Amino acid sequence: MLLTSVLIGIIVFISLYITIVWISFLYLYEKKPVEIKKYPYITIAIPAYNEEKAIEKTILTALKLDYPKEKLSIVVIDDGSTDNTKKVVQALSKKHNFRFIIKKNEGKAKAMNTALKDCKTELFACLDADSYVEADSLKRMIHHFDKKNVAATITAIHVIDPKNLYEKLQRMEYLLAIMTRKLMAFINTLSVTPGVLSVYKTKILQKVGGFDEETLTEDFEIAMRLKYYGYDIEIETTAKTYTYVPDTFWKLWRQRVRWYRGFVESHKKYYKMFLNKKYGRLAYFQMPLNIAGILLLVAAVVFVSYGNLINVYHLIRRSMLIDGFFFSHIFSFLTPKDFILTQNIKIMFPVWIALFLGILIFYLAHREVKEKVKFPFTIWAFFILLPIITALHWLGALIQIIFKTKKKW
Repeated sequence: MLLTSVLIGIIVFISLYITIVWISFLYLYEKKPVEIKKYPYITIAIPAYNEEKAIEKTILTALKLDYPKEKLSIVVIDDGSTDNTKKVVQALSKKHNFRFIIKKNEGKAKAMNTALKDCKTELFACLDADSYVEADSLKRMIHHFDKKNVAATITAIHVIDPKNLYEKLQRMEYLLAIMTRKLMAFINTLSVTPGVLSVYKTKILQKVGGFDEETLTEDFEIAMRLKYYGYDIEIETTAKTYTYVPDTFWKLWRQRVRWYRGFVESHKKYYKMFLNKKYGRLAYFQMPLNIAGILLLVAAVVFVSYGNLINVYHLIRRSMLIDGFFFSHIFSFLTPKDFILTQNIKIMFPVWIALFLGILIFYLAHREVKEKVKFPFTIWAFFILLPIITALHWLGALIQIIFKTKKKW
């Protein structure tokens, strides 16, 4: 019992420290006025594999971007689709001016490299075939490339029309990600470039070798590689883009296990950055935080689950030994006074503080993107259920890594 209390205390203390640090960064951040000096030529690559339902809208929103048309090129790469993706894109290509490449199925990274190989424009962008962009999103990103060392800029990704619990939980997760990525960019530790309209300087992307065709998460790997070579990545939170998310447990499981395996894979690949003074806060803060965050999450869920199982065990055991115990216990009402007196204050006080700070960050994330807090029941699930689901995903990913399960995209 003492060991459990100490471990929970350590978990809570570290979590509090991390949360307070993030909030501090938020209030240190200063938004500067934006001035667009020029509009560089840009190529937007849209890789597609079996995306017949979404690809048309994706292409149309890209074509409607509020950007000088003579400086915007769009190329769609069909990566060996087996559905009607090719027919849908061919029909669109007859009406609109964009390039269409058809190739055998070799993966998203290979499709991107196919477009990158012949790219002559100053900027190169990736747009997933199931994602959409707002008309002014690209224009809002351009000013970041005035900085010499910036190699890539990402957008604020929103979830499209969330309906069930899984989608609503991810909506909140994505909103929180917008704010944390903004803070990471502020301290120069942002190291992810999602496929939902990430824009790169073409020469730098070609110089570092393009996208890794063997990794599970080419968007995370290329971001880590850019940081490895000393480049910066930024986010434009006013550039809104939208994507569909998994709507079932198993779809979410497959996506997240792949993501987390790729996350571990990239950290192993660039382990030399860890605690290397050359990489500053990325080496001494962000990468240790990435690892500590996983361990804290899994440990917290394991300890809480263990405590709950012990309580259930004692309930069942006493119910079997004491007549009427079960019903008297289940239907007894706990007064606020009894609830307070039965709590371990040494543990629960920092837990409640951590919960308060978590809710504060949750609120600030919504304020950052100017969205209202929705789905009251889902807020409870976000703080209680999502950590458990995420911990299970991490356990699944770690088990697959340990047993060297075959990679699945």
